[in-house]
Amino acid sequence: MKAVLVIIGIVVGITILGWVLGWFGNAADVAKKEYYPEAMLKKYEWFIDQSKAIQKMDQDIVNFRKRAEAVDQKYAAYGAQKTWAPDVRVQYNHEKTNATDDLIAMTSQRNGLVREYNAQSEKFTWAPFKTRDDLPPQTFSEYRE
Repeated sequence: MKAVLVIIGIVVGITILGWVLGWFGNAADVAKKEYYPEAMLKKYEWFIDQSKAIQKMDQDIVNFRKRAEAVDQKYAAYGAQKTWAPDVRVQYNHEKTNATDDLIAMTSQRNGLVREYNAQSEKFTWAPFKTRDDLPPQTFSEYRE
């Protein structure tokens, strides 16, 4: 009977030891996966690529704003909007709507990229790869008429 209890104790002890070592082994595998040089480089490059894309979209938004303003300037020569011929109004509304829609779409895409960038930067395993200097503002000022 004593021998059976000793064998059961050894089996339980080996099982517990195996479980603990497996847990540490799994933790080491996760740490290796997240902080291996290749993974760290990919995370760093992702932040740089995302930051550059956001900067490009910021410039595109400025250009789309100028385009919307140019539509108004183009039609200013026609005088007060109330006096415009119907075909001029239709053309103006078409151009203004397209310019405004493009501006809103670009702003929305940019803000989506920023939300993704900021969400990734909050993750424990990604936070070391970004800096406060390259953290873009949460939203670009929306279209204002």
